[in-house]
Amino acid sequence: MPLAATIFIKTVFSFFATVAFGKLFKCPESCLYKAGFVGMVGFGVYIILLSGFGLSSMLSNFAGTVALSICSEIFARWYRQPIFSIPGIIPLVPGLPLYRAMNYTMLNAYSLGMHTFVSAALDATAIAMGILLVSGLAKVYKTSKKMVRDKRRHGRLGK
Repeated sequence: MPLAATIFIKTVFSFFATVAFGKLFKCPESCLYKAGFVGMVGFGVYIILLSGFGLSSMLSNFAGTVALSICSEIFARWYRQPIFSIPGIIPLVPGLPLYRAMNYTMLNAYSLGMHTFVSAALDATAIAMGILLVSGLAKVYKTSKKMVRDKRRHGRLGK
């Protein structure tokens, strides 16, 4: 199967996986497909960078999480519901590498198990850093916008 078709199929299935986990987490019905889109964007960026450009898993996870978090912040403002990033992160979580790390450890392949575990931990750290970066920048933007607005308001009213 061509690489583009594989990337497309994986991205479409990530939409359905995100919607399924949104349903499992009891997200509002009106937000399920929007959260699915957010998850699809994040996983799409991840899989394009990983498979298409050959970047590392950690960098691909970070970029996918940043894209997902930006979409999540925008949707949270538009729809006034802050639940888009929770189900959207699910396709990026390194669950299979963590399982393999534990399996290798149980099979006494400690070196391979530790290597797989460190790789999965770095992926999880990249996901956390991506969320932290975008959420922090959104908070700084919102706070500075409020401070500028307040300063203008007080400057015009006099002392």
